[in-house]
Amino acid sequence: MTAGVVMEKMKPKELYSYVYGIVEGMAYARFRKDTVAAGAKTETGMTCIYNWFFSGNGKSYADITAAFRKYPEHGPPVIVAALIKKKCGE
Repeated sequence: MTAGVVMEKMKPKELYSYVYGIVEGMAYARFRKDTVAAGAKTETGMTCIYNWFFSGNGKSYADITAAFRKYPEHGPPVIVAALIKKKCGE
């Protein structure tokens, strides 16, 4: 499913839940990646992702939906991952 399809077919509440699920999955994946690399529990990357998404009065969500509109041919997780990488690194 592309970002264009998501923007066209999903209702606002569905879209937010869908995006939240992507962000949550990526935050946990980042936690696992960082923890394995460090050999100890490391929450820095995960915390950056959560702070980016949940702070700023909805700015991150607005940035995500704007990117979905700008790149309708790409998959939503790819777009969200690029925005996360820009803000929080890899």
